Amino acid sequence: MFIEILVIKKRTTTNIFILTSHGSLAIINWGVDHLFFLHSFLASNSVKKTIQKWSKFIYRFYRLGYSIISATGLLFLLWLNGLIPSEDYFSRFGLVRYASLFVTSFGVIIIRLAFKEYKLFPFLGFGDEDLSFKVRGILTKVRHPIYSGIILLVVAYFLFSPNLPTLLSCMCMLAYLPIGIYLEEKKLISQFGDQYIEYRKNTPALIPRLFS
Repeated sequence: MFIEILVIKKRTTTNIFILTSHGSLAIINWGVDHLFFLHSFLASNSVKKTIQKWSKFIYRFYRLGYSIISATGLLFLLWLNGLIPSEDYFSRFGLVRYASLFVTSFGVIIIRLAFKEYKLFPFLGFGDEDLSFKVRGILTKVRHPIYSGIILLVVAYFLFSPNLPTLLSCMCMLAYLPIGIYLEEKKLISQFGDQYIEYRKNTPALIPRLFS
């Protein structure tokens, strides 16, 4: 009788653990998808114009606000992702750990080079944006260097924590990138017209041409 109770209790605990893990995974993947869509929605010109007409004071802090929302939301989801217990697909130590750090460093360097061209403070909302069309530095190699860096960080994140929750989160992030690129380029074409169309024809989106 005592053994049967222990078996039932163990099965119940296991079932609760499985349900909790699956529920957490669903919440994280739903959150990642909606966070990125929220970011694109808030970055659209129509929403910006609406906010600007409604309140110029709020519009001054608009970009800073949605940058904070995007960053804190993503960090919270990644933190929640780390709380879900899951077995690793392979060892995260040794060469894999070094590879993760190398890819992370490369991704951070690319993003820093991108911010050098975009100007970090206006990009985050501290000051006015430069709305002129300029192609220089890393932008002569790829159109979306920040996304290129993010891809490397996503790969590094999976190498650092190679389990199911991380894999699903990374897949959601990567699946959104084509959508994000489409929405961003739609906005840029409406803003710069033929200049950006010509730039798009001659410059790859994410991976630079090795021989050009």
